Amino acid sequence: MSSTVYQDEVIILKVKDWQTADKYAVCFSRAHGKVPFIAYGARYARTTGGRLIQPFALLDVQLYSGKRLDSLKTCELIALPQQLDIKQMAYASVVAEVTEALTEEHQPQEDVYELLVSAVNLLVRNNPRLVALSALCKLLVLTGFAPVYDVCVNCGKEVTGNAFFSVVQGGLICEDCHGGEELLFDSGARKMLEELLVLDFNDPQPFTVRGGDLMQLEQILYRFIVYQIDKPLKSLSFLAQLGL
Repeated sequence: MSSTVYQDEVIILKVKDWQTADKYAVCFSRAHGKVPFIAYGARYARTTGGRLIQPFALLDVQLYSGKRLDSLKTCELIALPQQLDIKQMAYASVVAEVTEALTEEHQPQEDVYELLVSAVNLLVRNNPRLVALSALCKLLVLTGFAPVYDVCVNCGKEVTGNAFFSVVQGGLICEDCHGGEELLFDSGARKMLEELLVLDFNDPQPFTVRGGDLMQLEQILYRFIVYQIDKPLKSLSFLAQLGL
């Protein structure tokens, strides 16, 4: 029985060499969600399409459906990202790795696709650290992993002042319920979370950023994500190596 061919717009999340001359890639598509695939012969110099299979490229692809892995039939370039410097690439890689970890294969989520495309476009023009953090906040909501940040997950009380965050319980802990093991989650960090959640990537408006709030929110979200996916993020290790 011949394989089914389908066509879609995709953004490439990850690429690695596969066997002698092939590439293994993971993309996120507009209509089919996350799709891992093999591009046979893509590492041969004469293979024009193979050169397009690179991280964060936006492509129009035709894929053969397979029992275990889909495979690339053809691809055409829609857009390559603007030249990313090492810092921009590092933060884009965090967003890509978290997307791959939090989404299921062949589960359509066009809003995630749109988020990824707009995030990569924005982080080459704006602060990549903030853009990546905003993308992660939005991604957690879209994938159903959003932490609770407005009421205490233990007692349900609304919290307006400083509080704490439980990675295990997935949300805010008020001072009355604080047990000593939770992370600090001050009101400034929660306000930043709210601002990042509503940040318009097509028309980003400036807002005040305090370094302490940014570091606190990053610590909370990264630890929460690692707990949810139950494995370390390689991209975070790369950020640490760069001193970012």
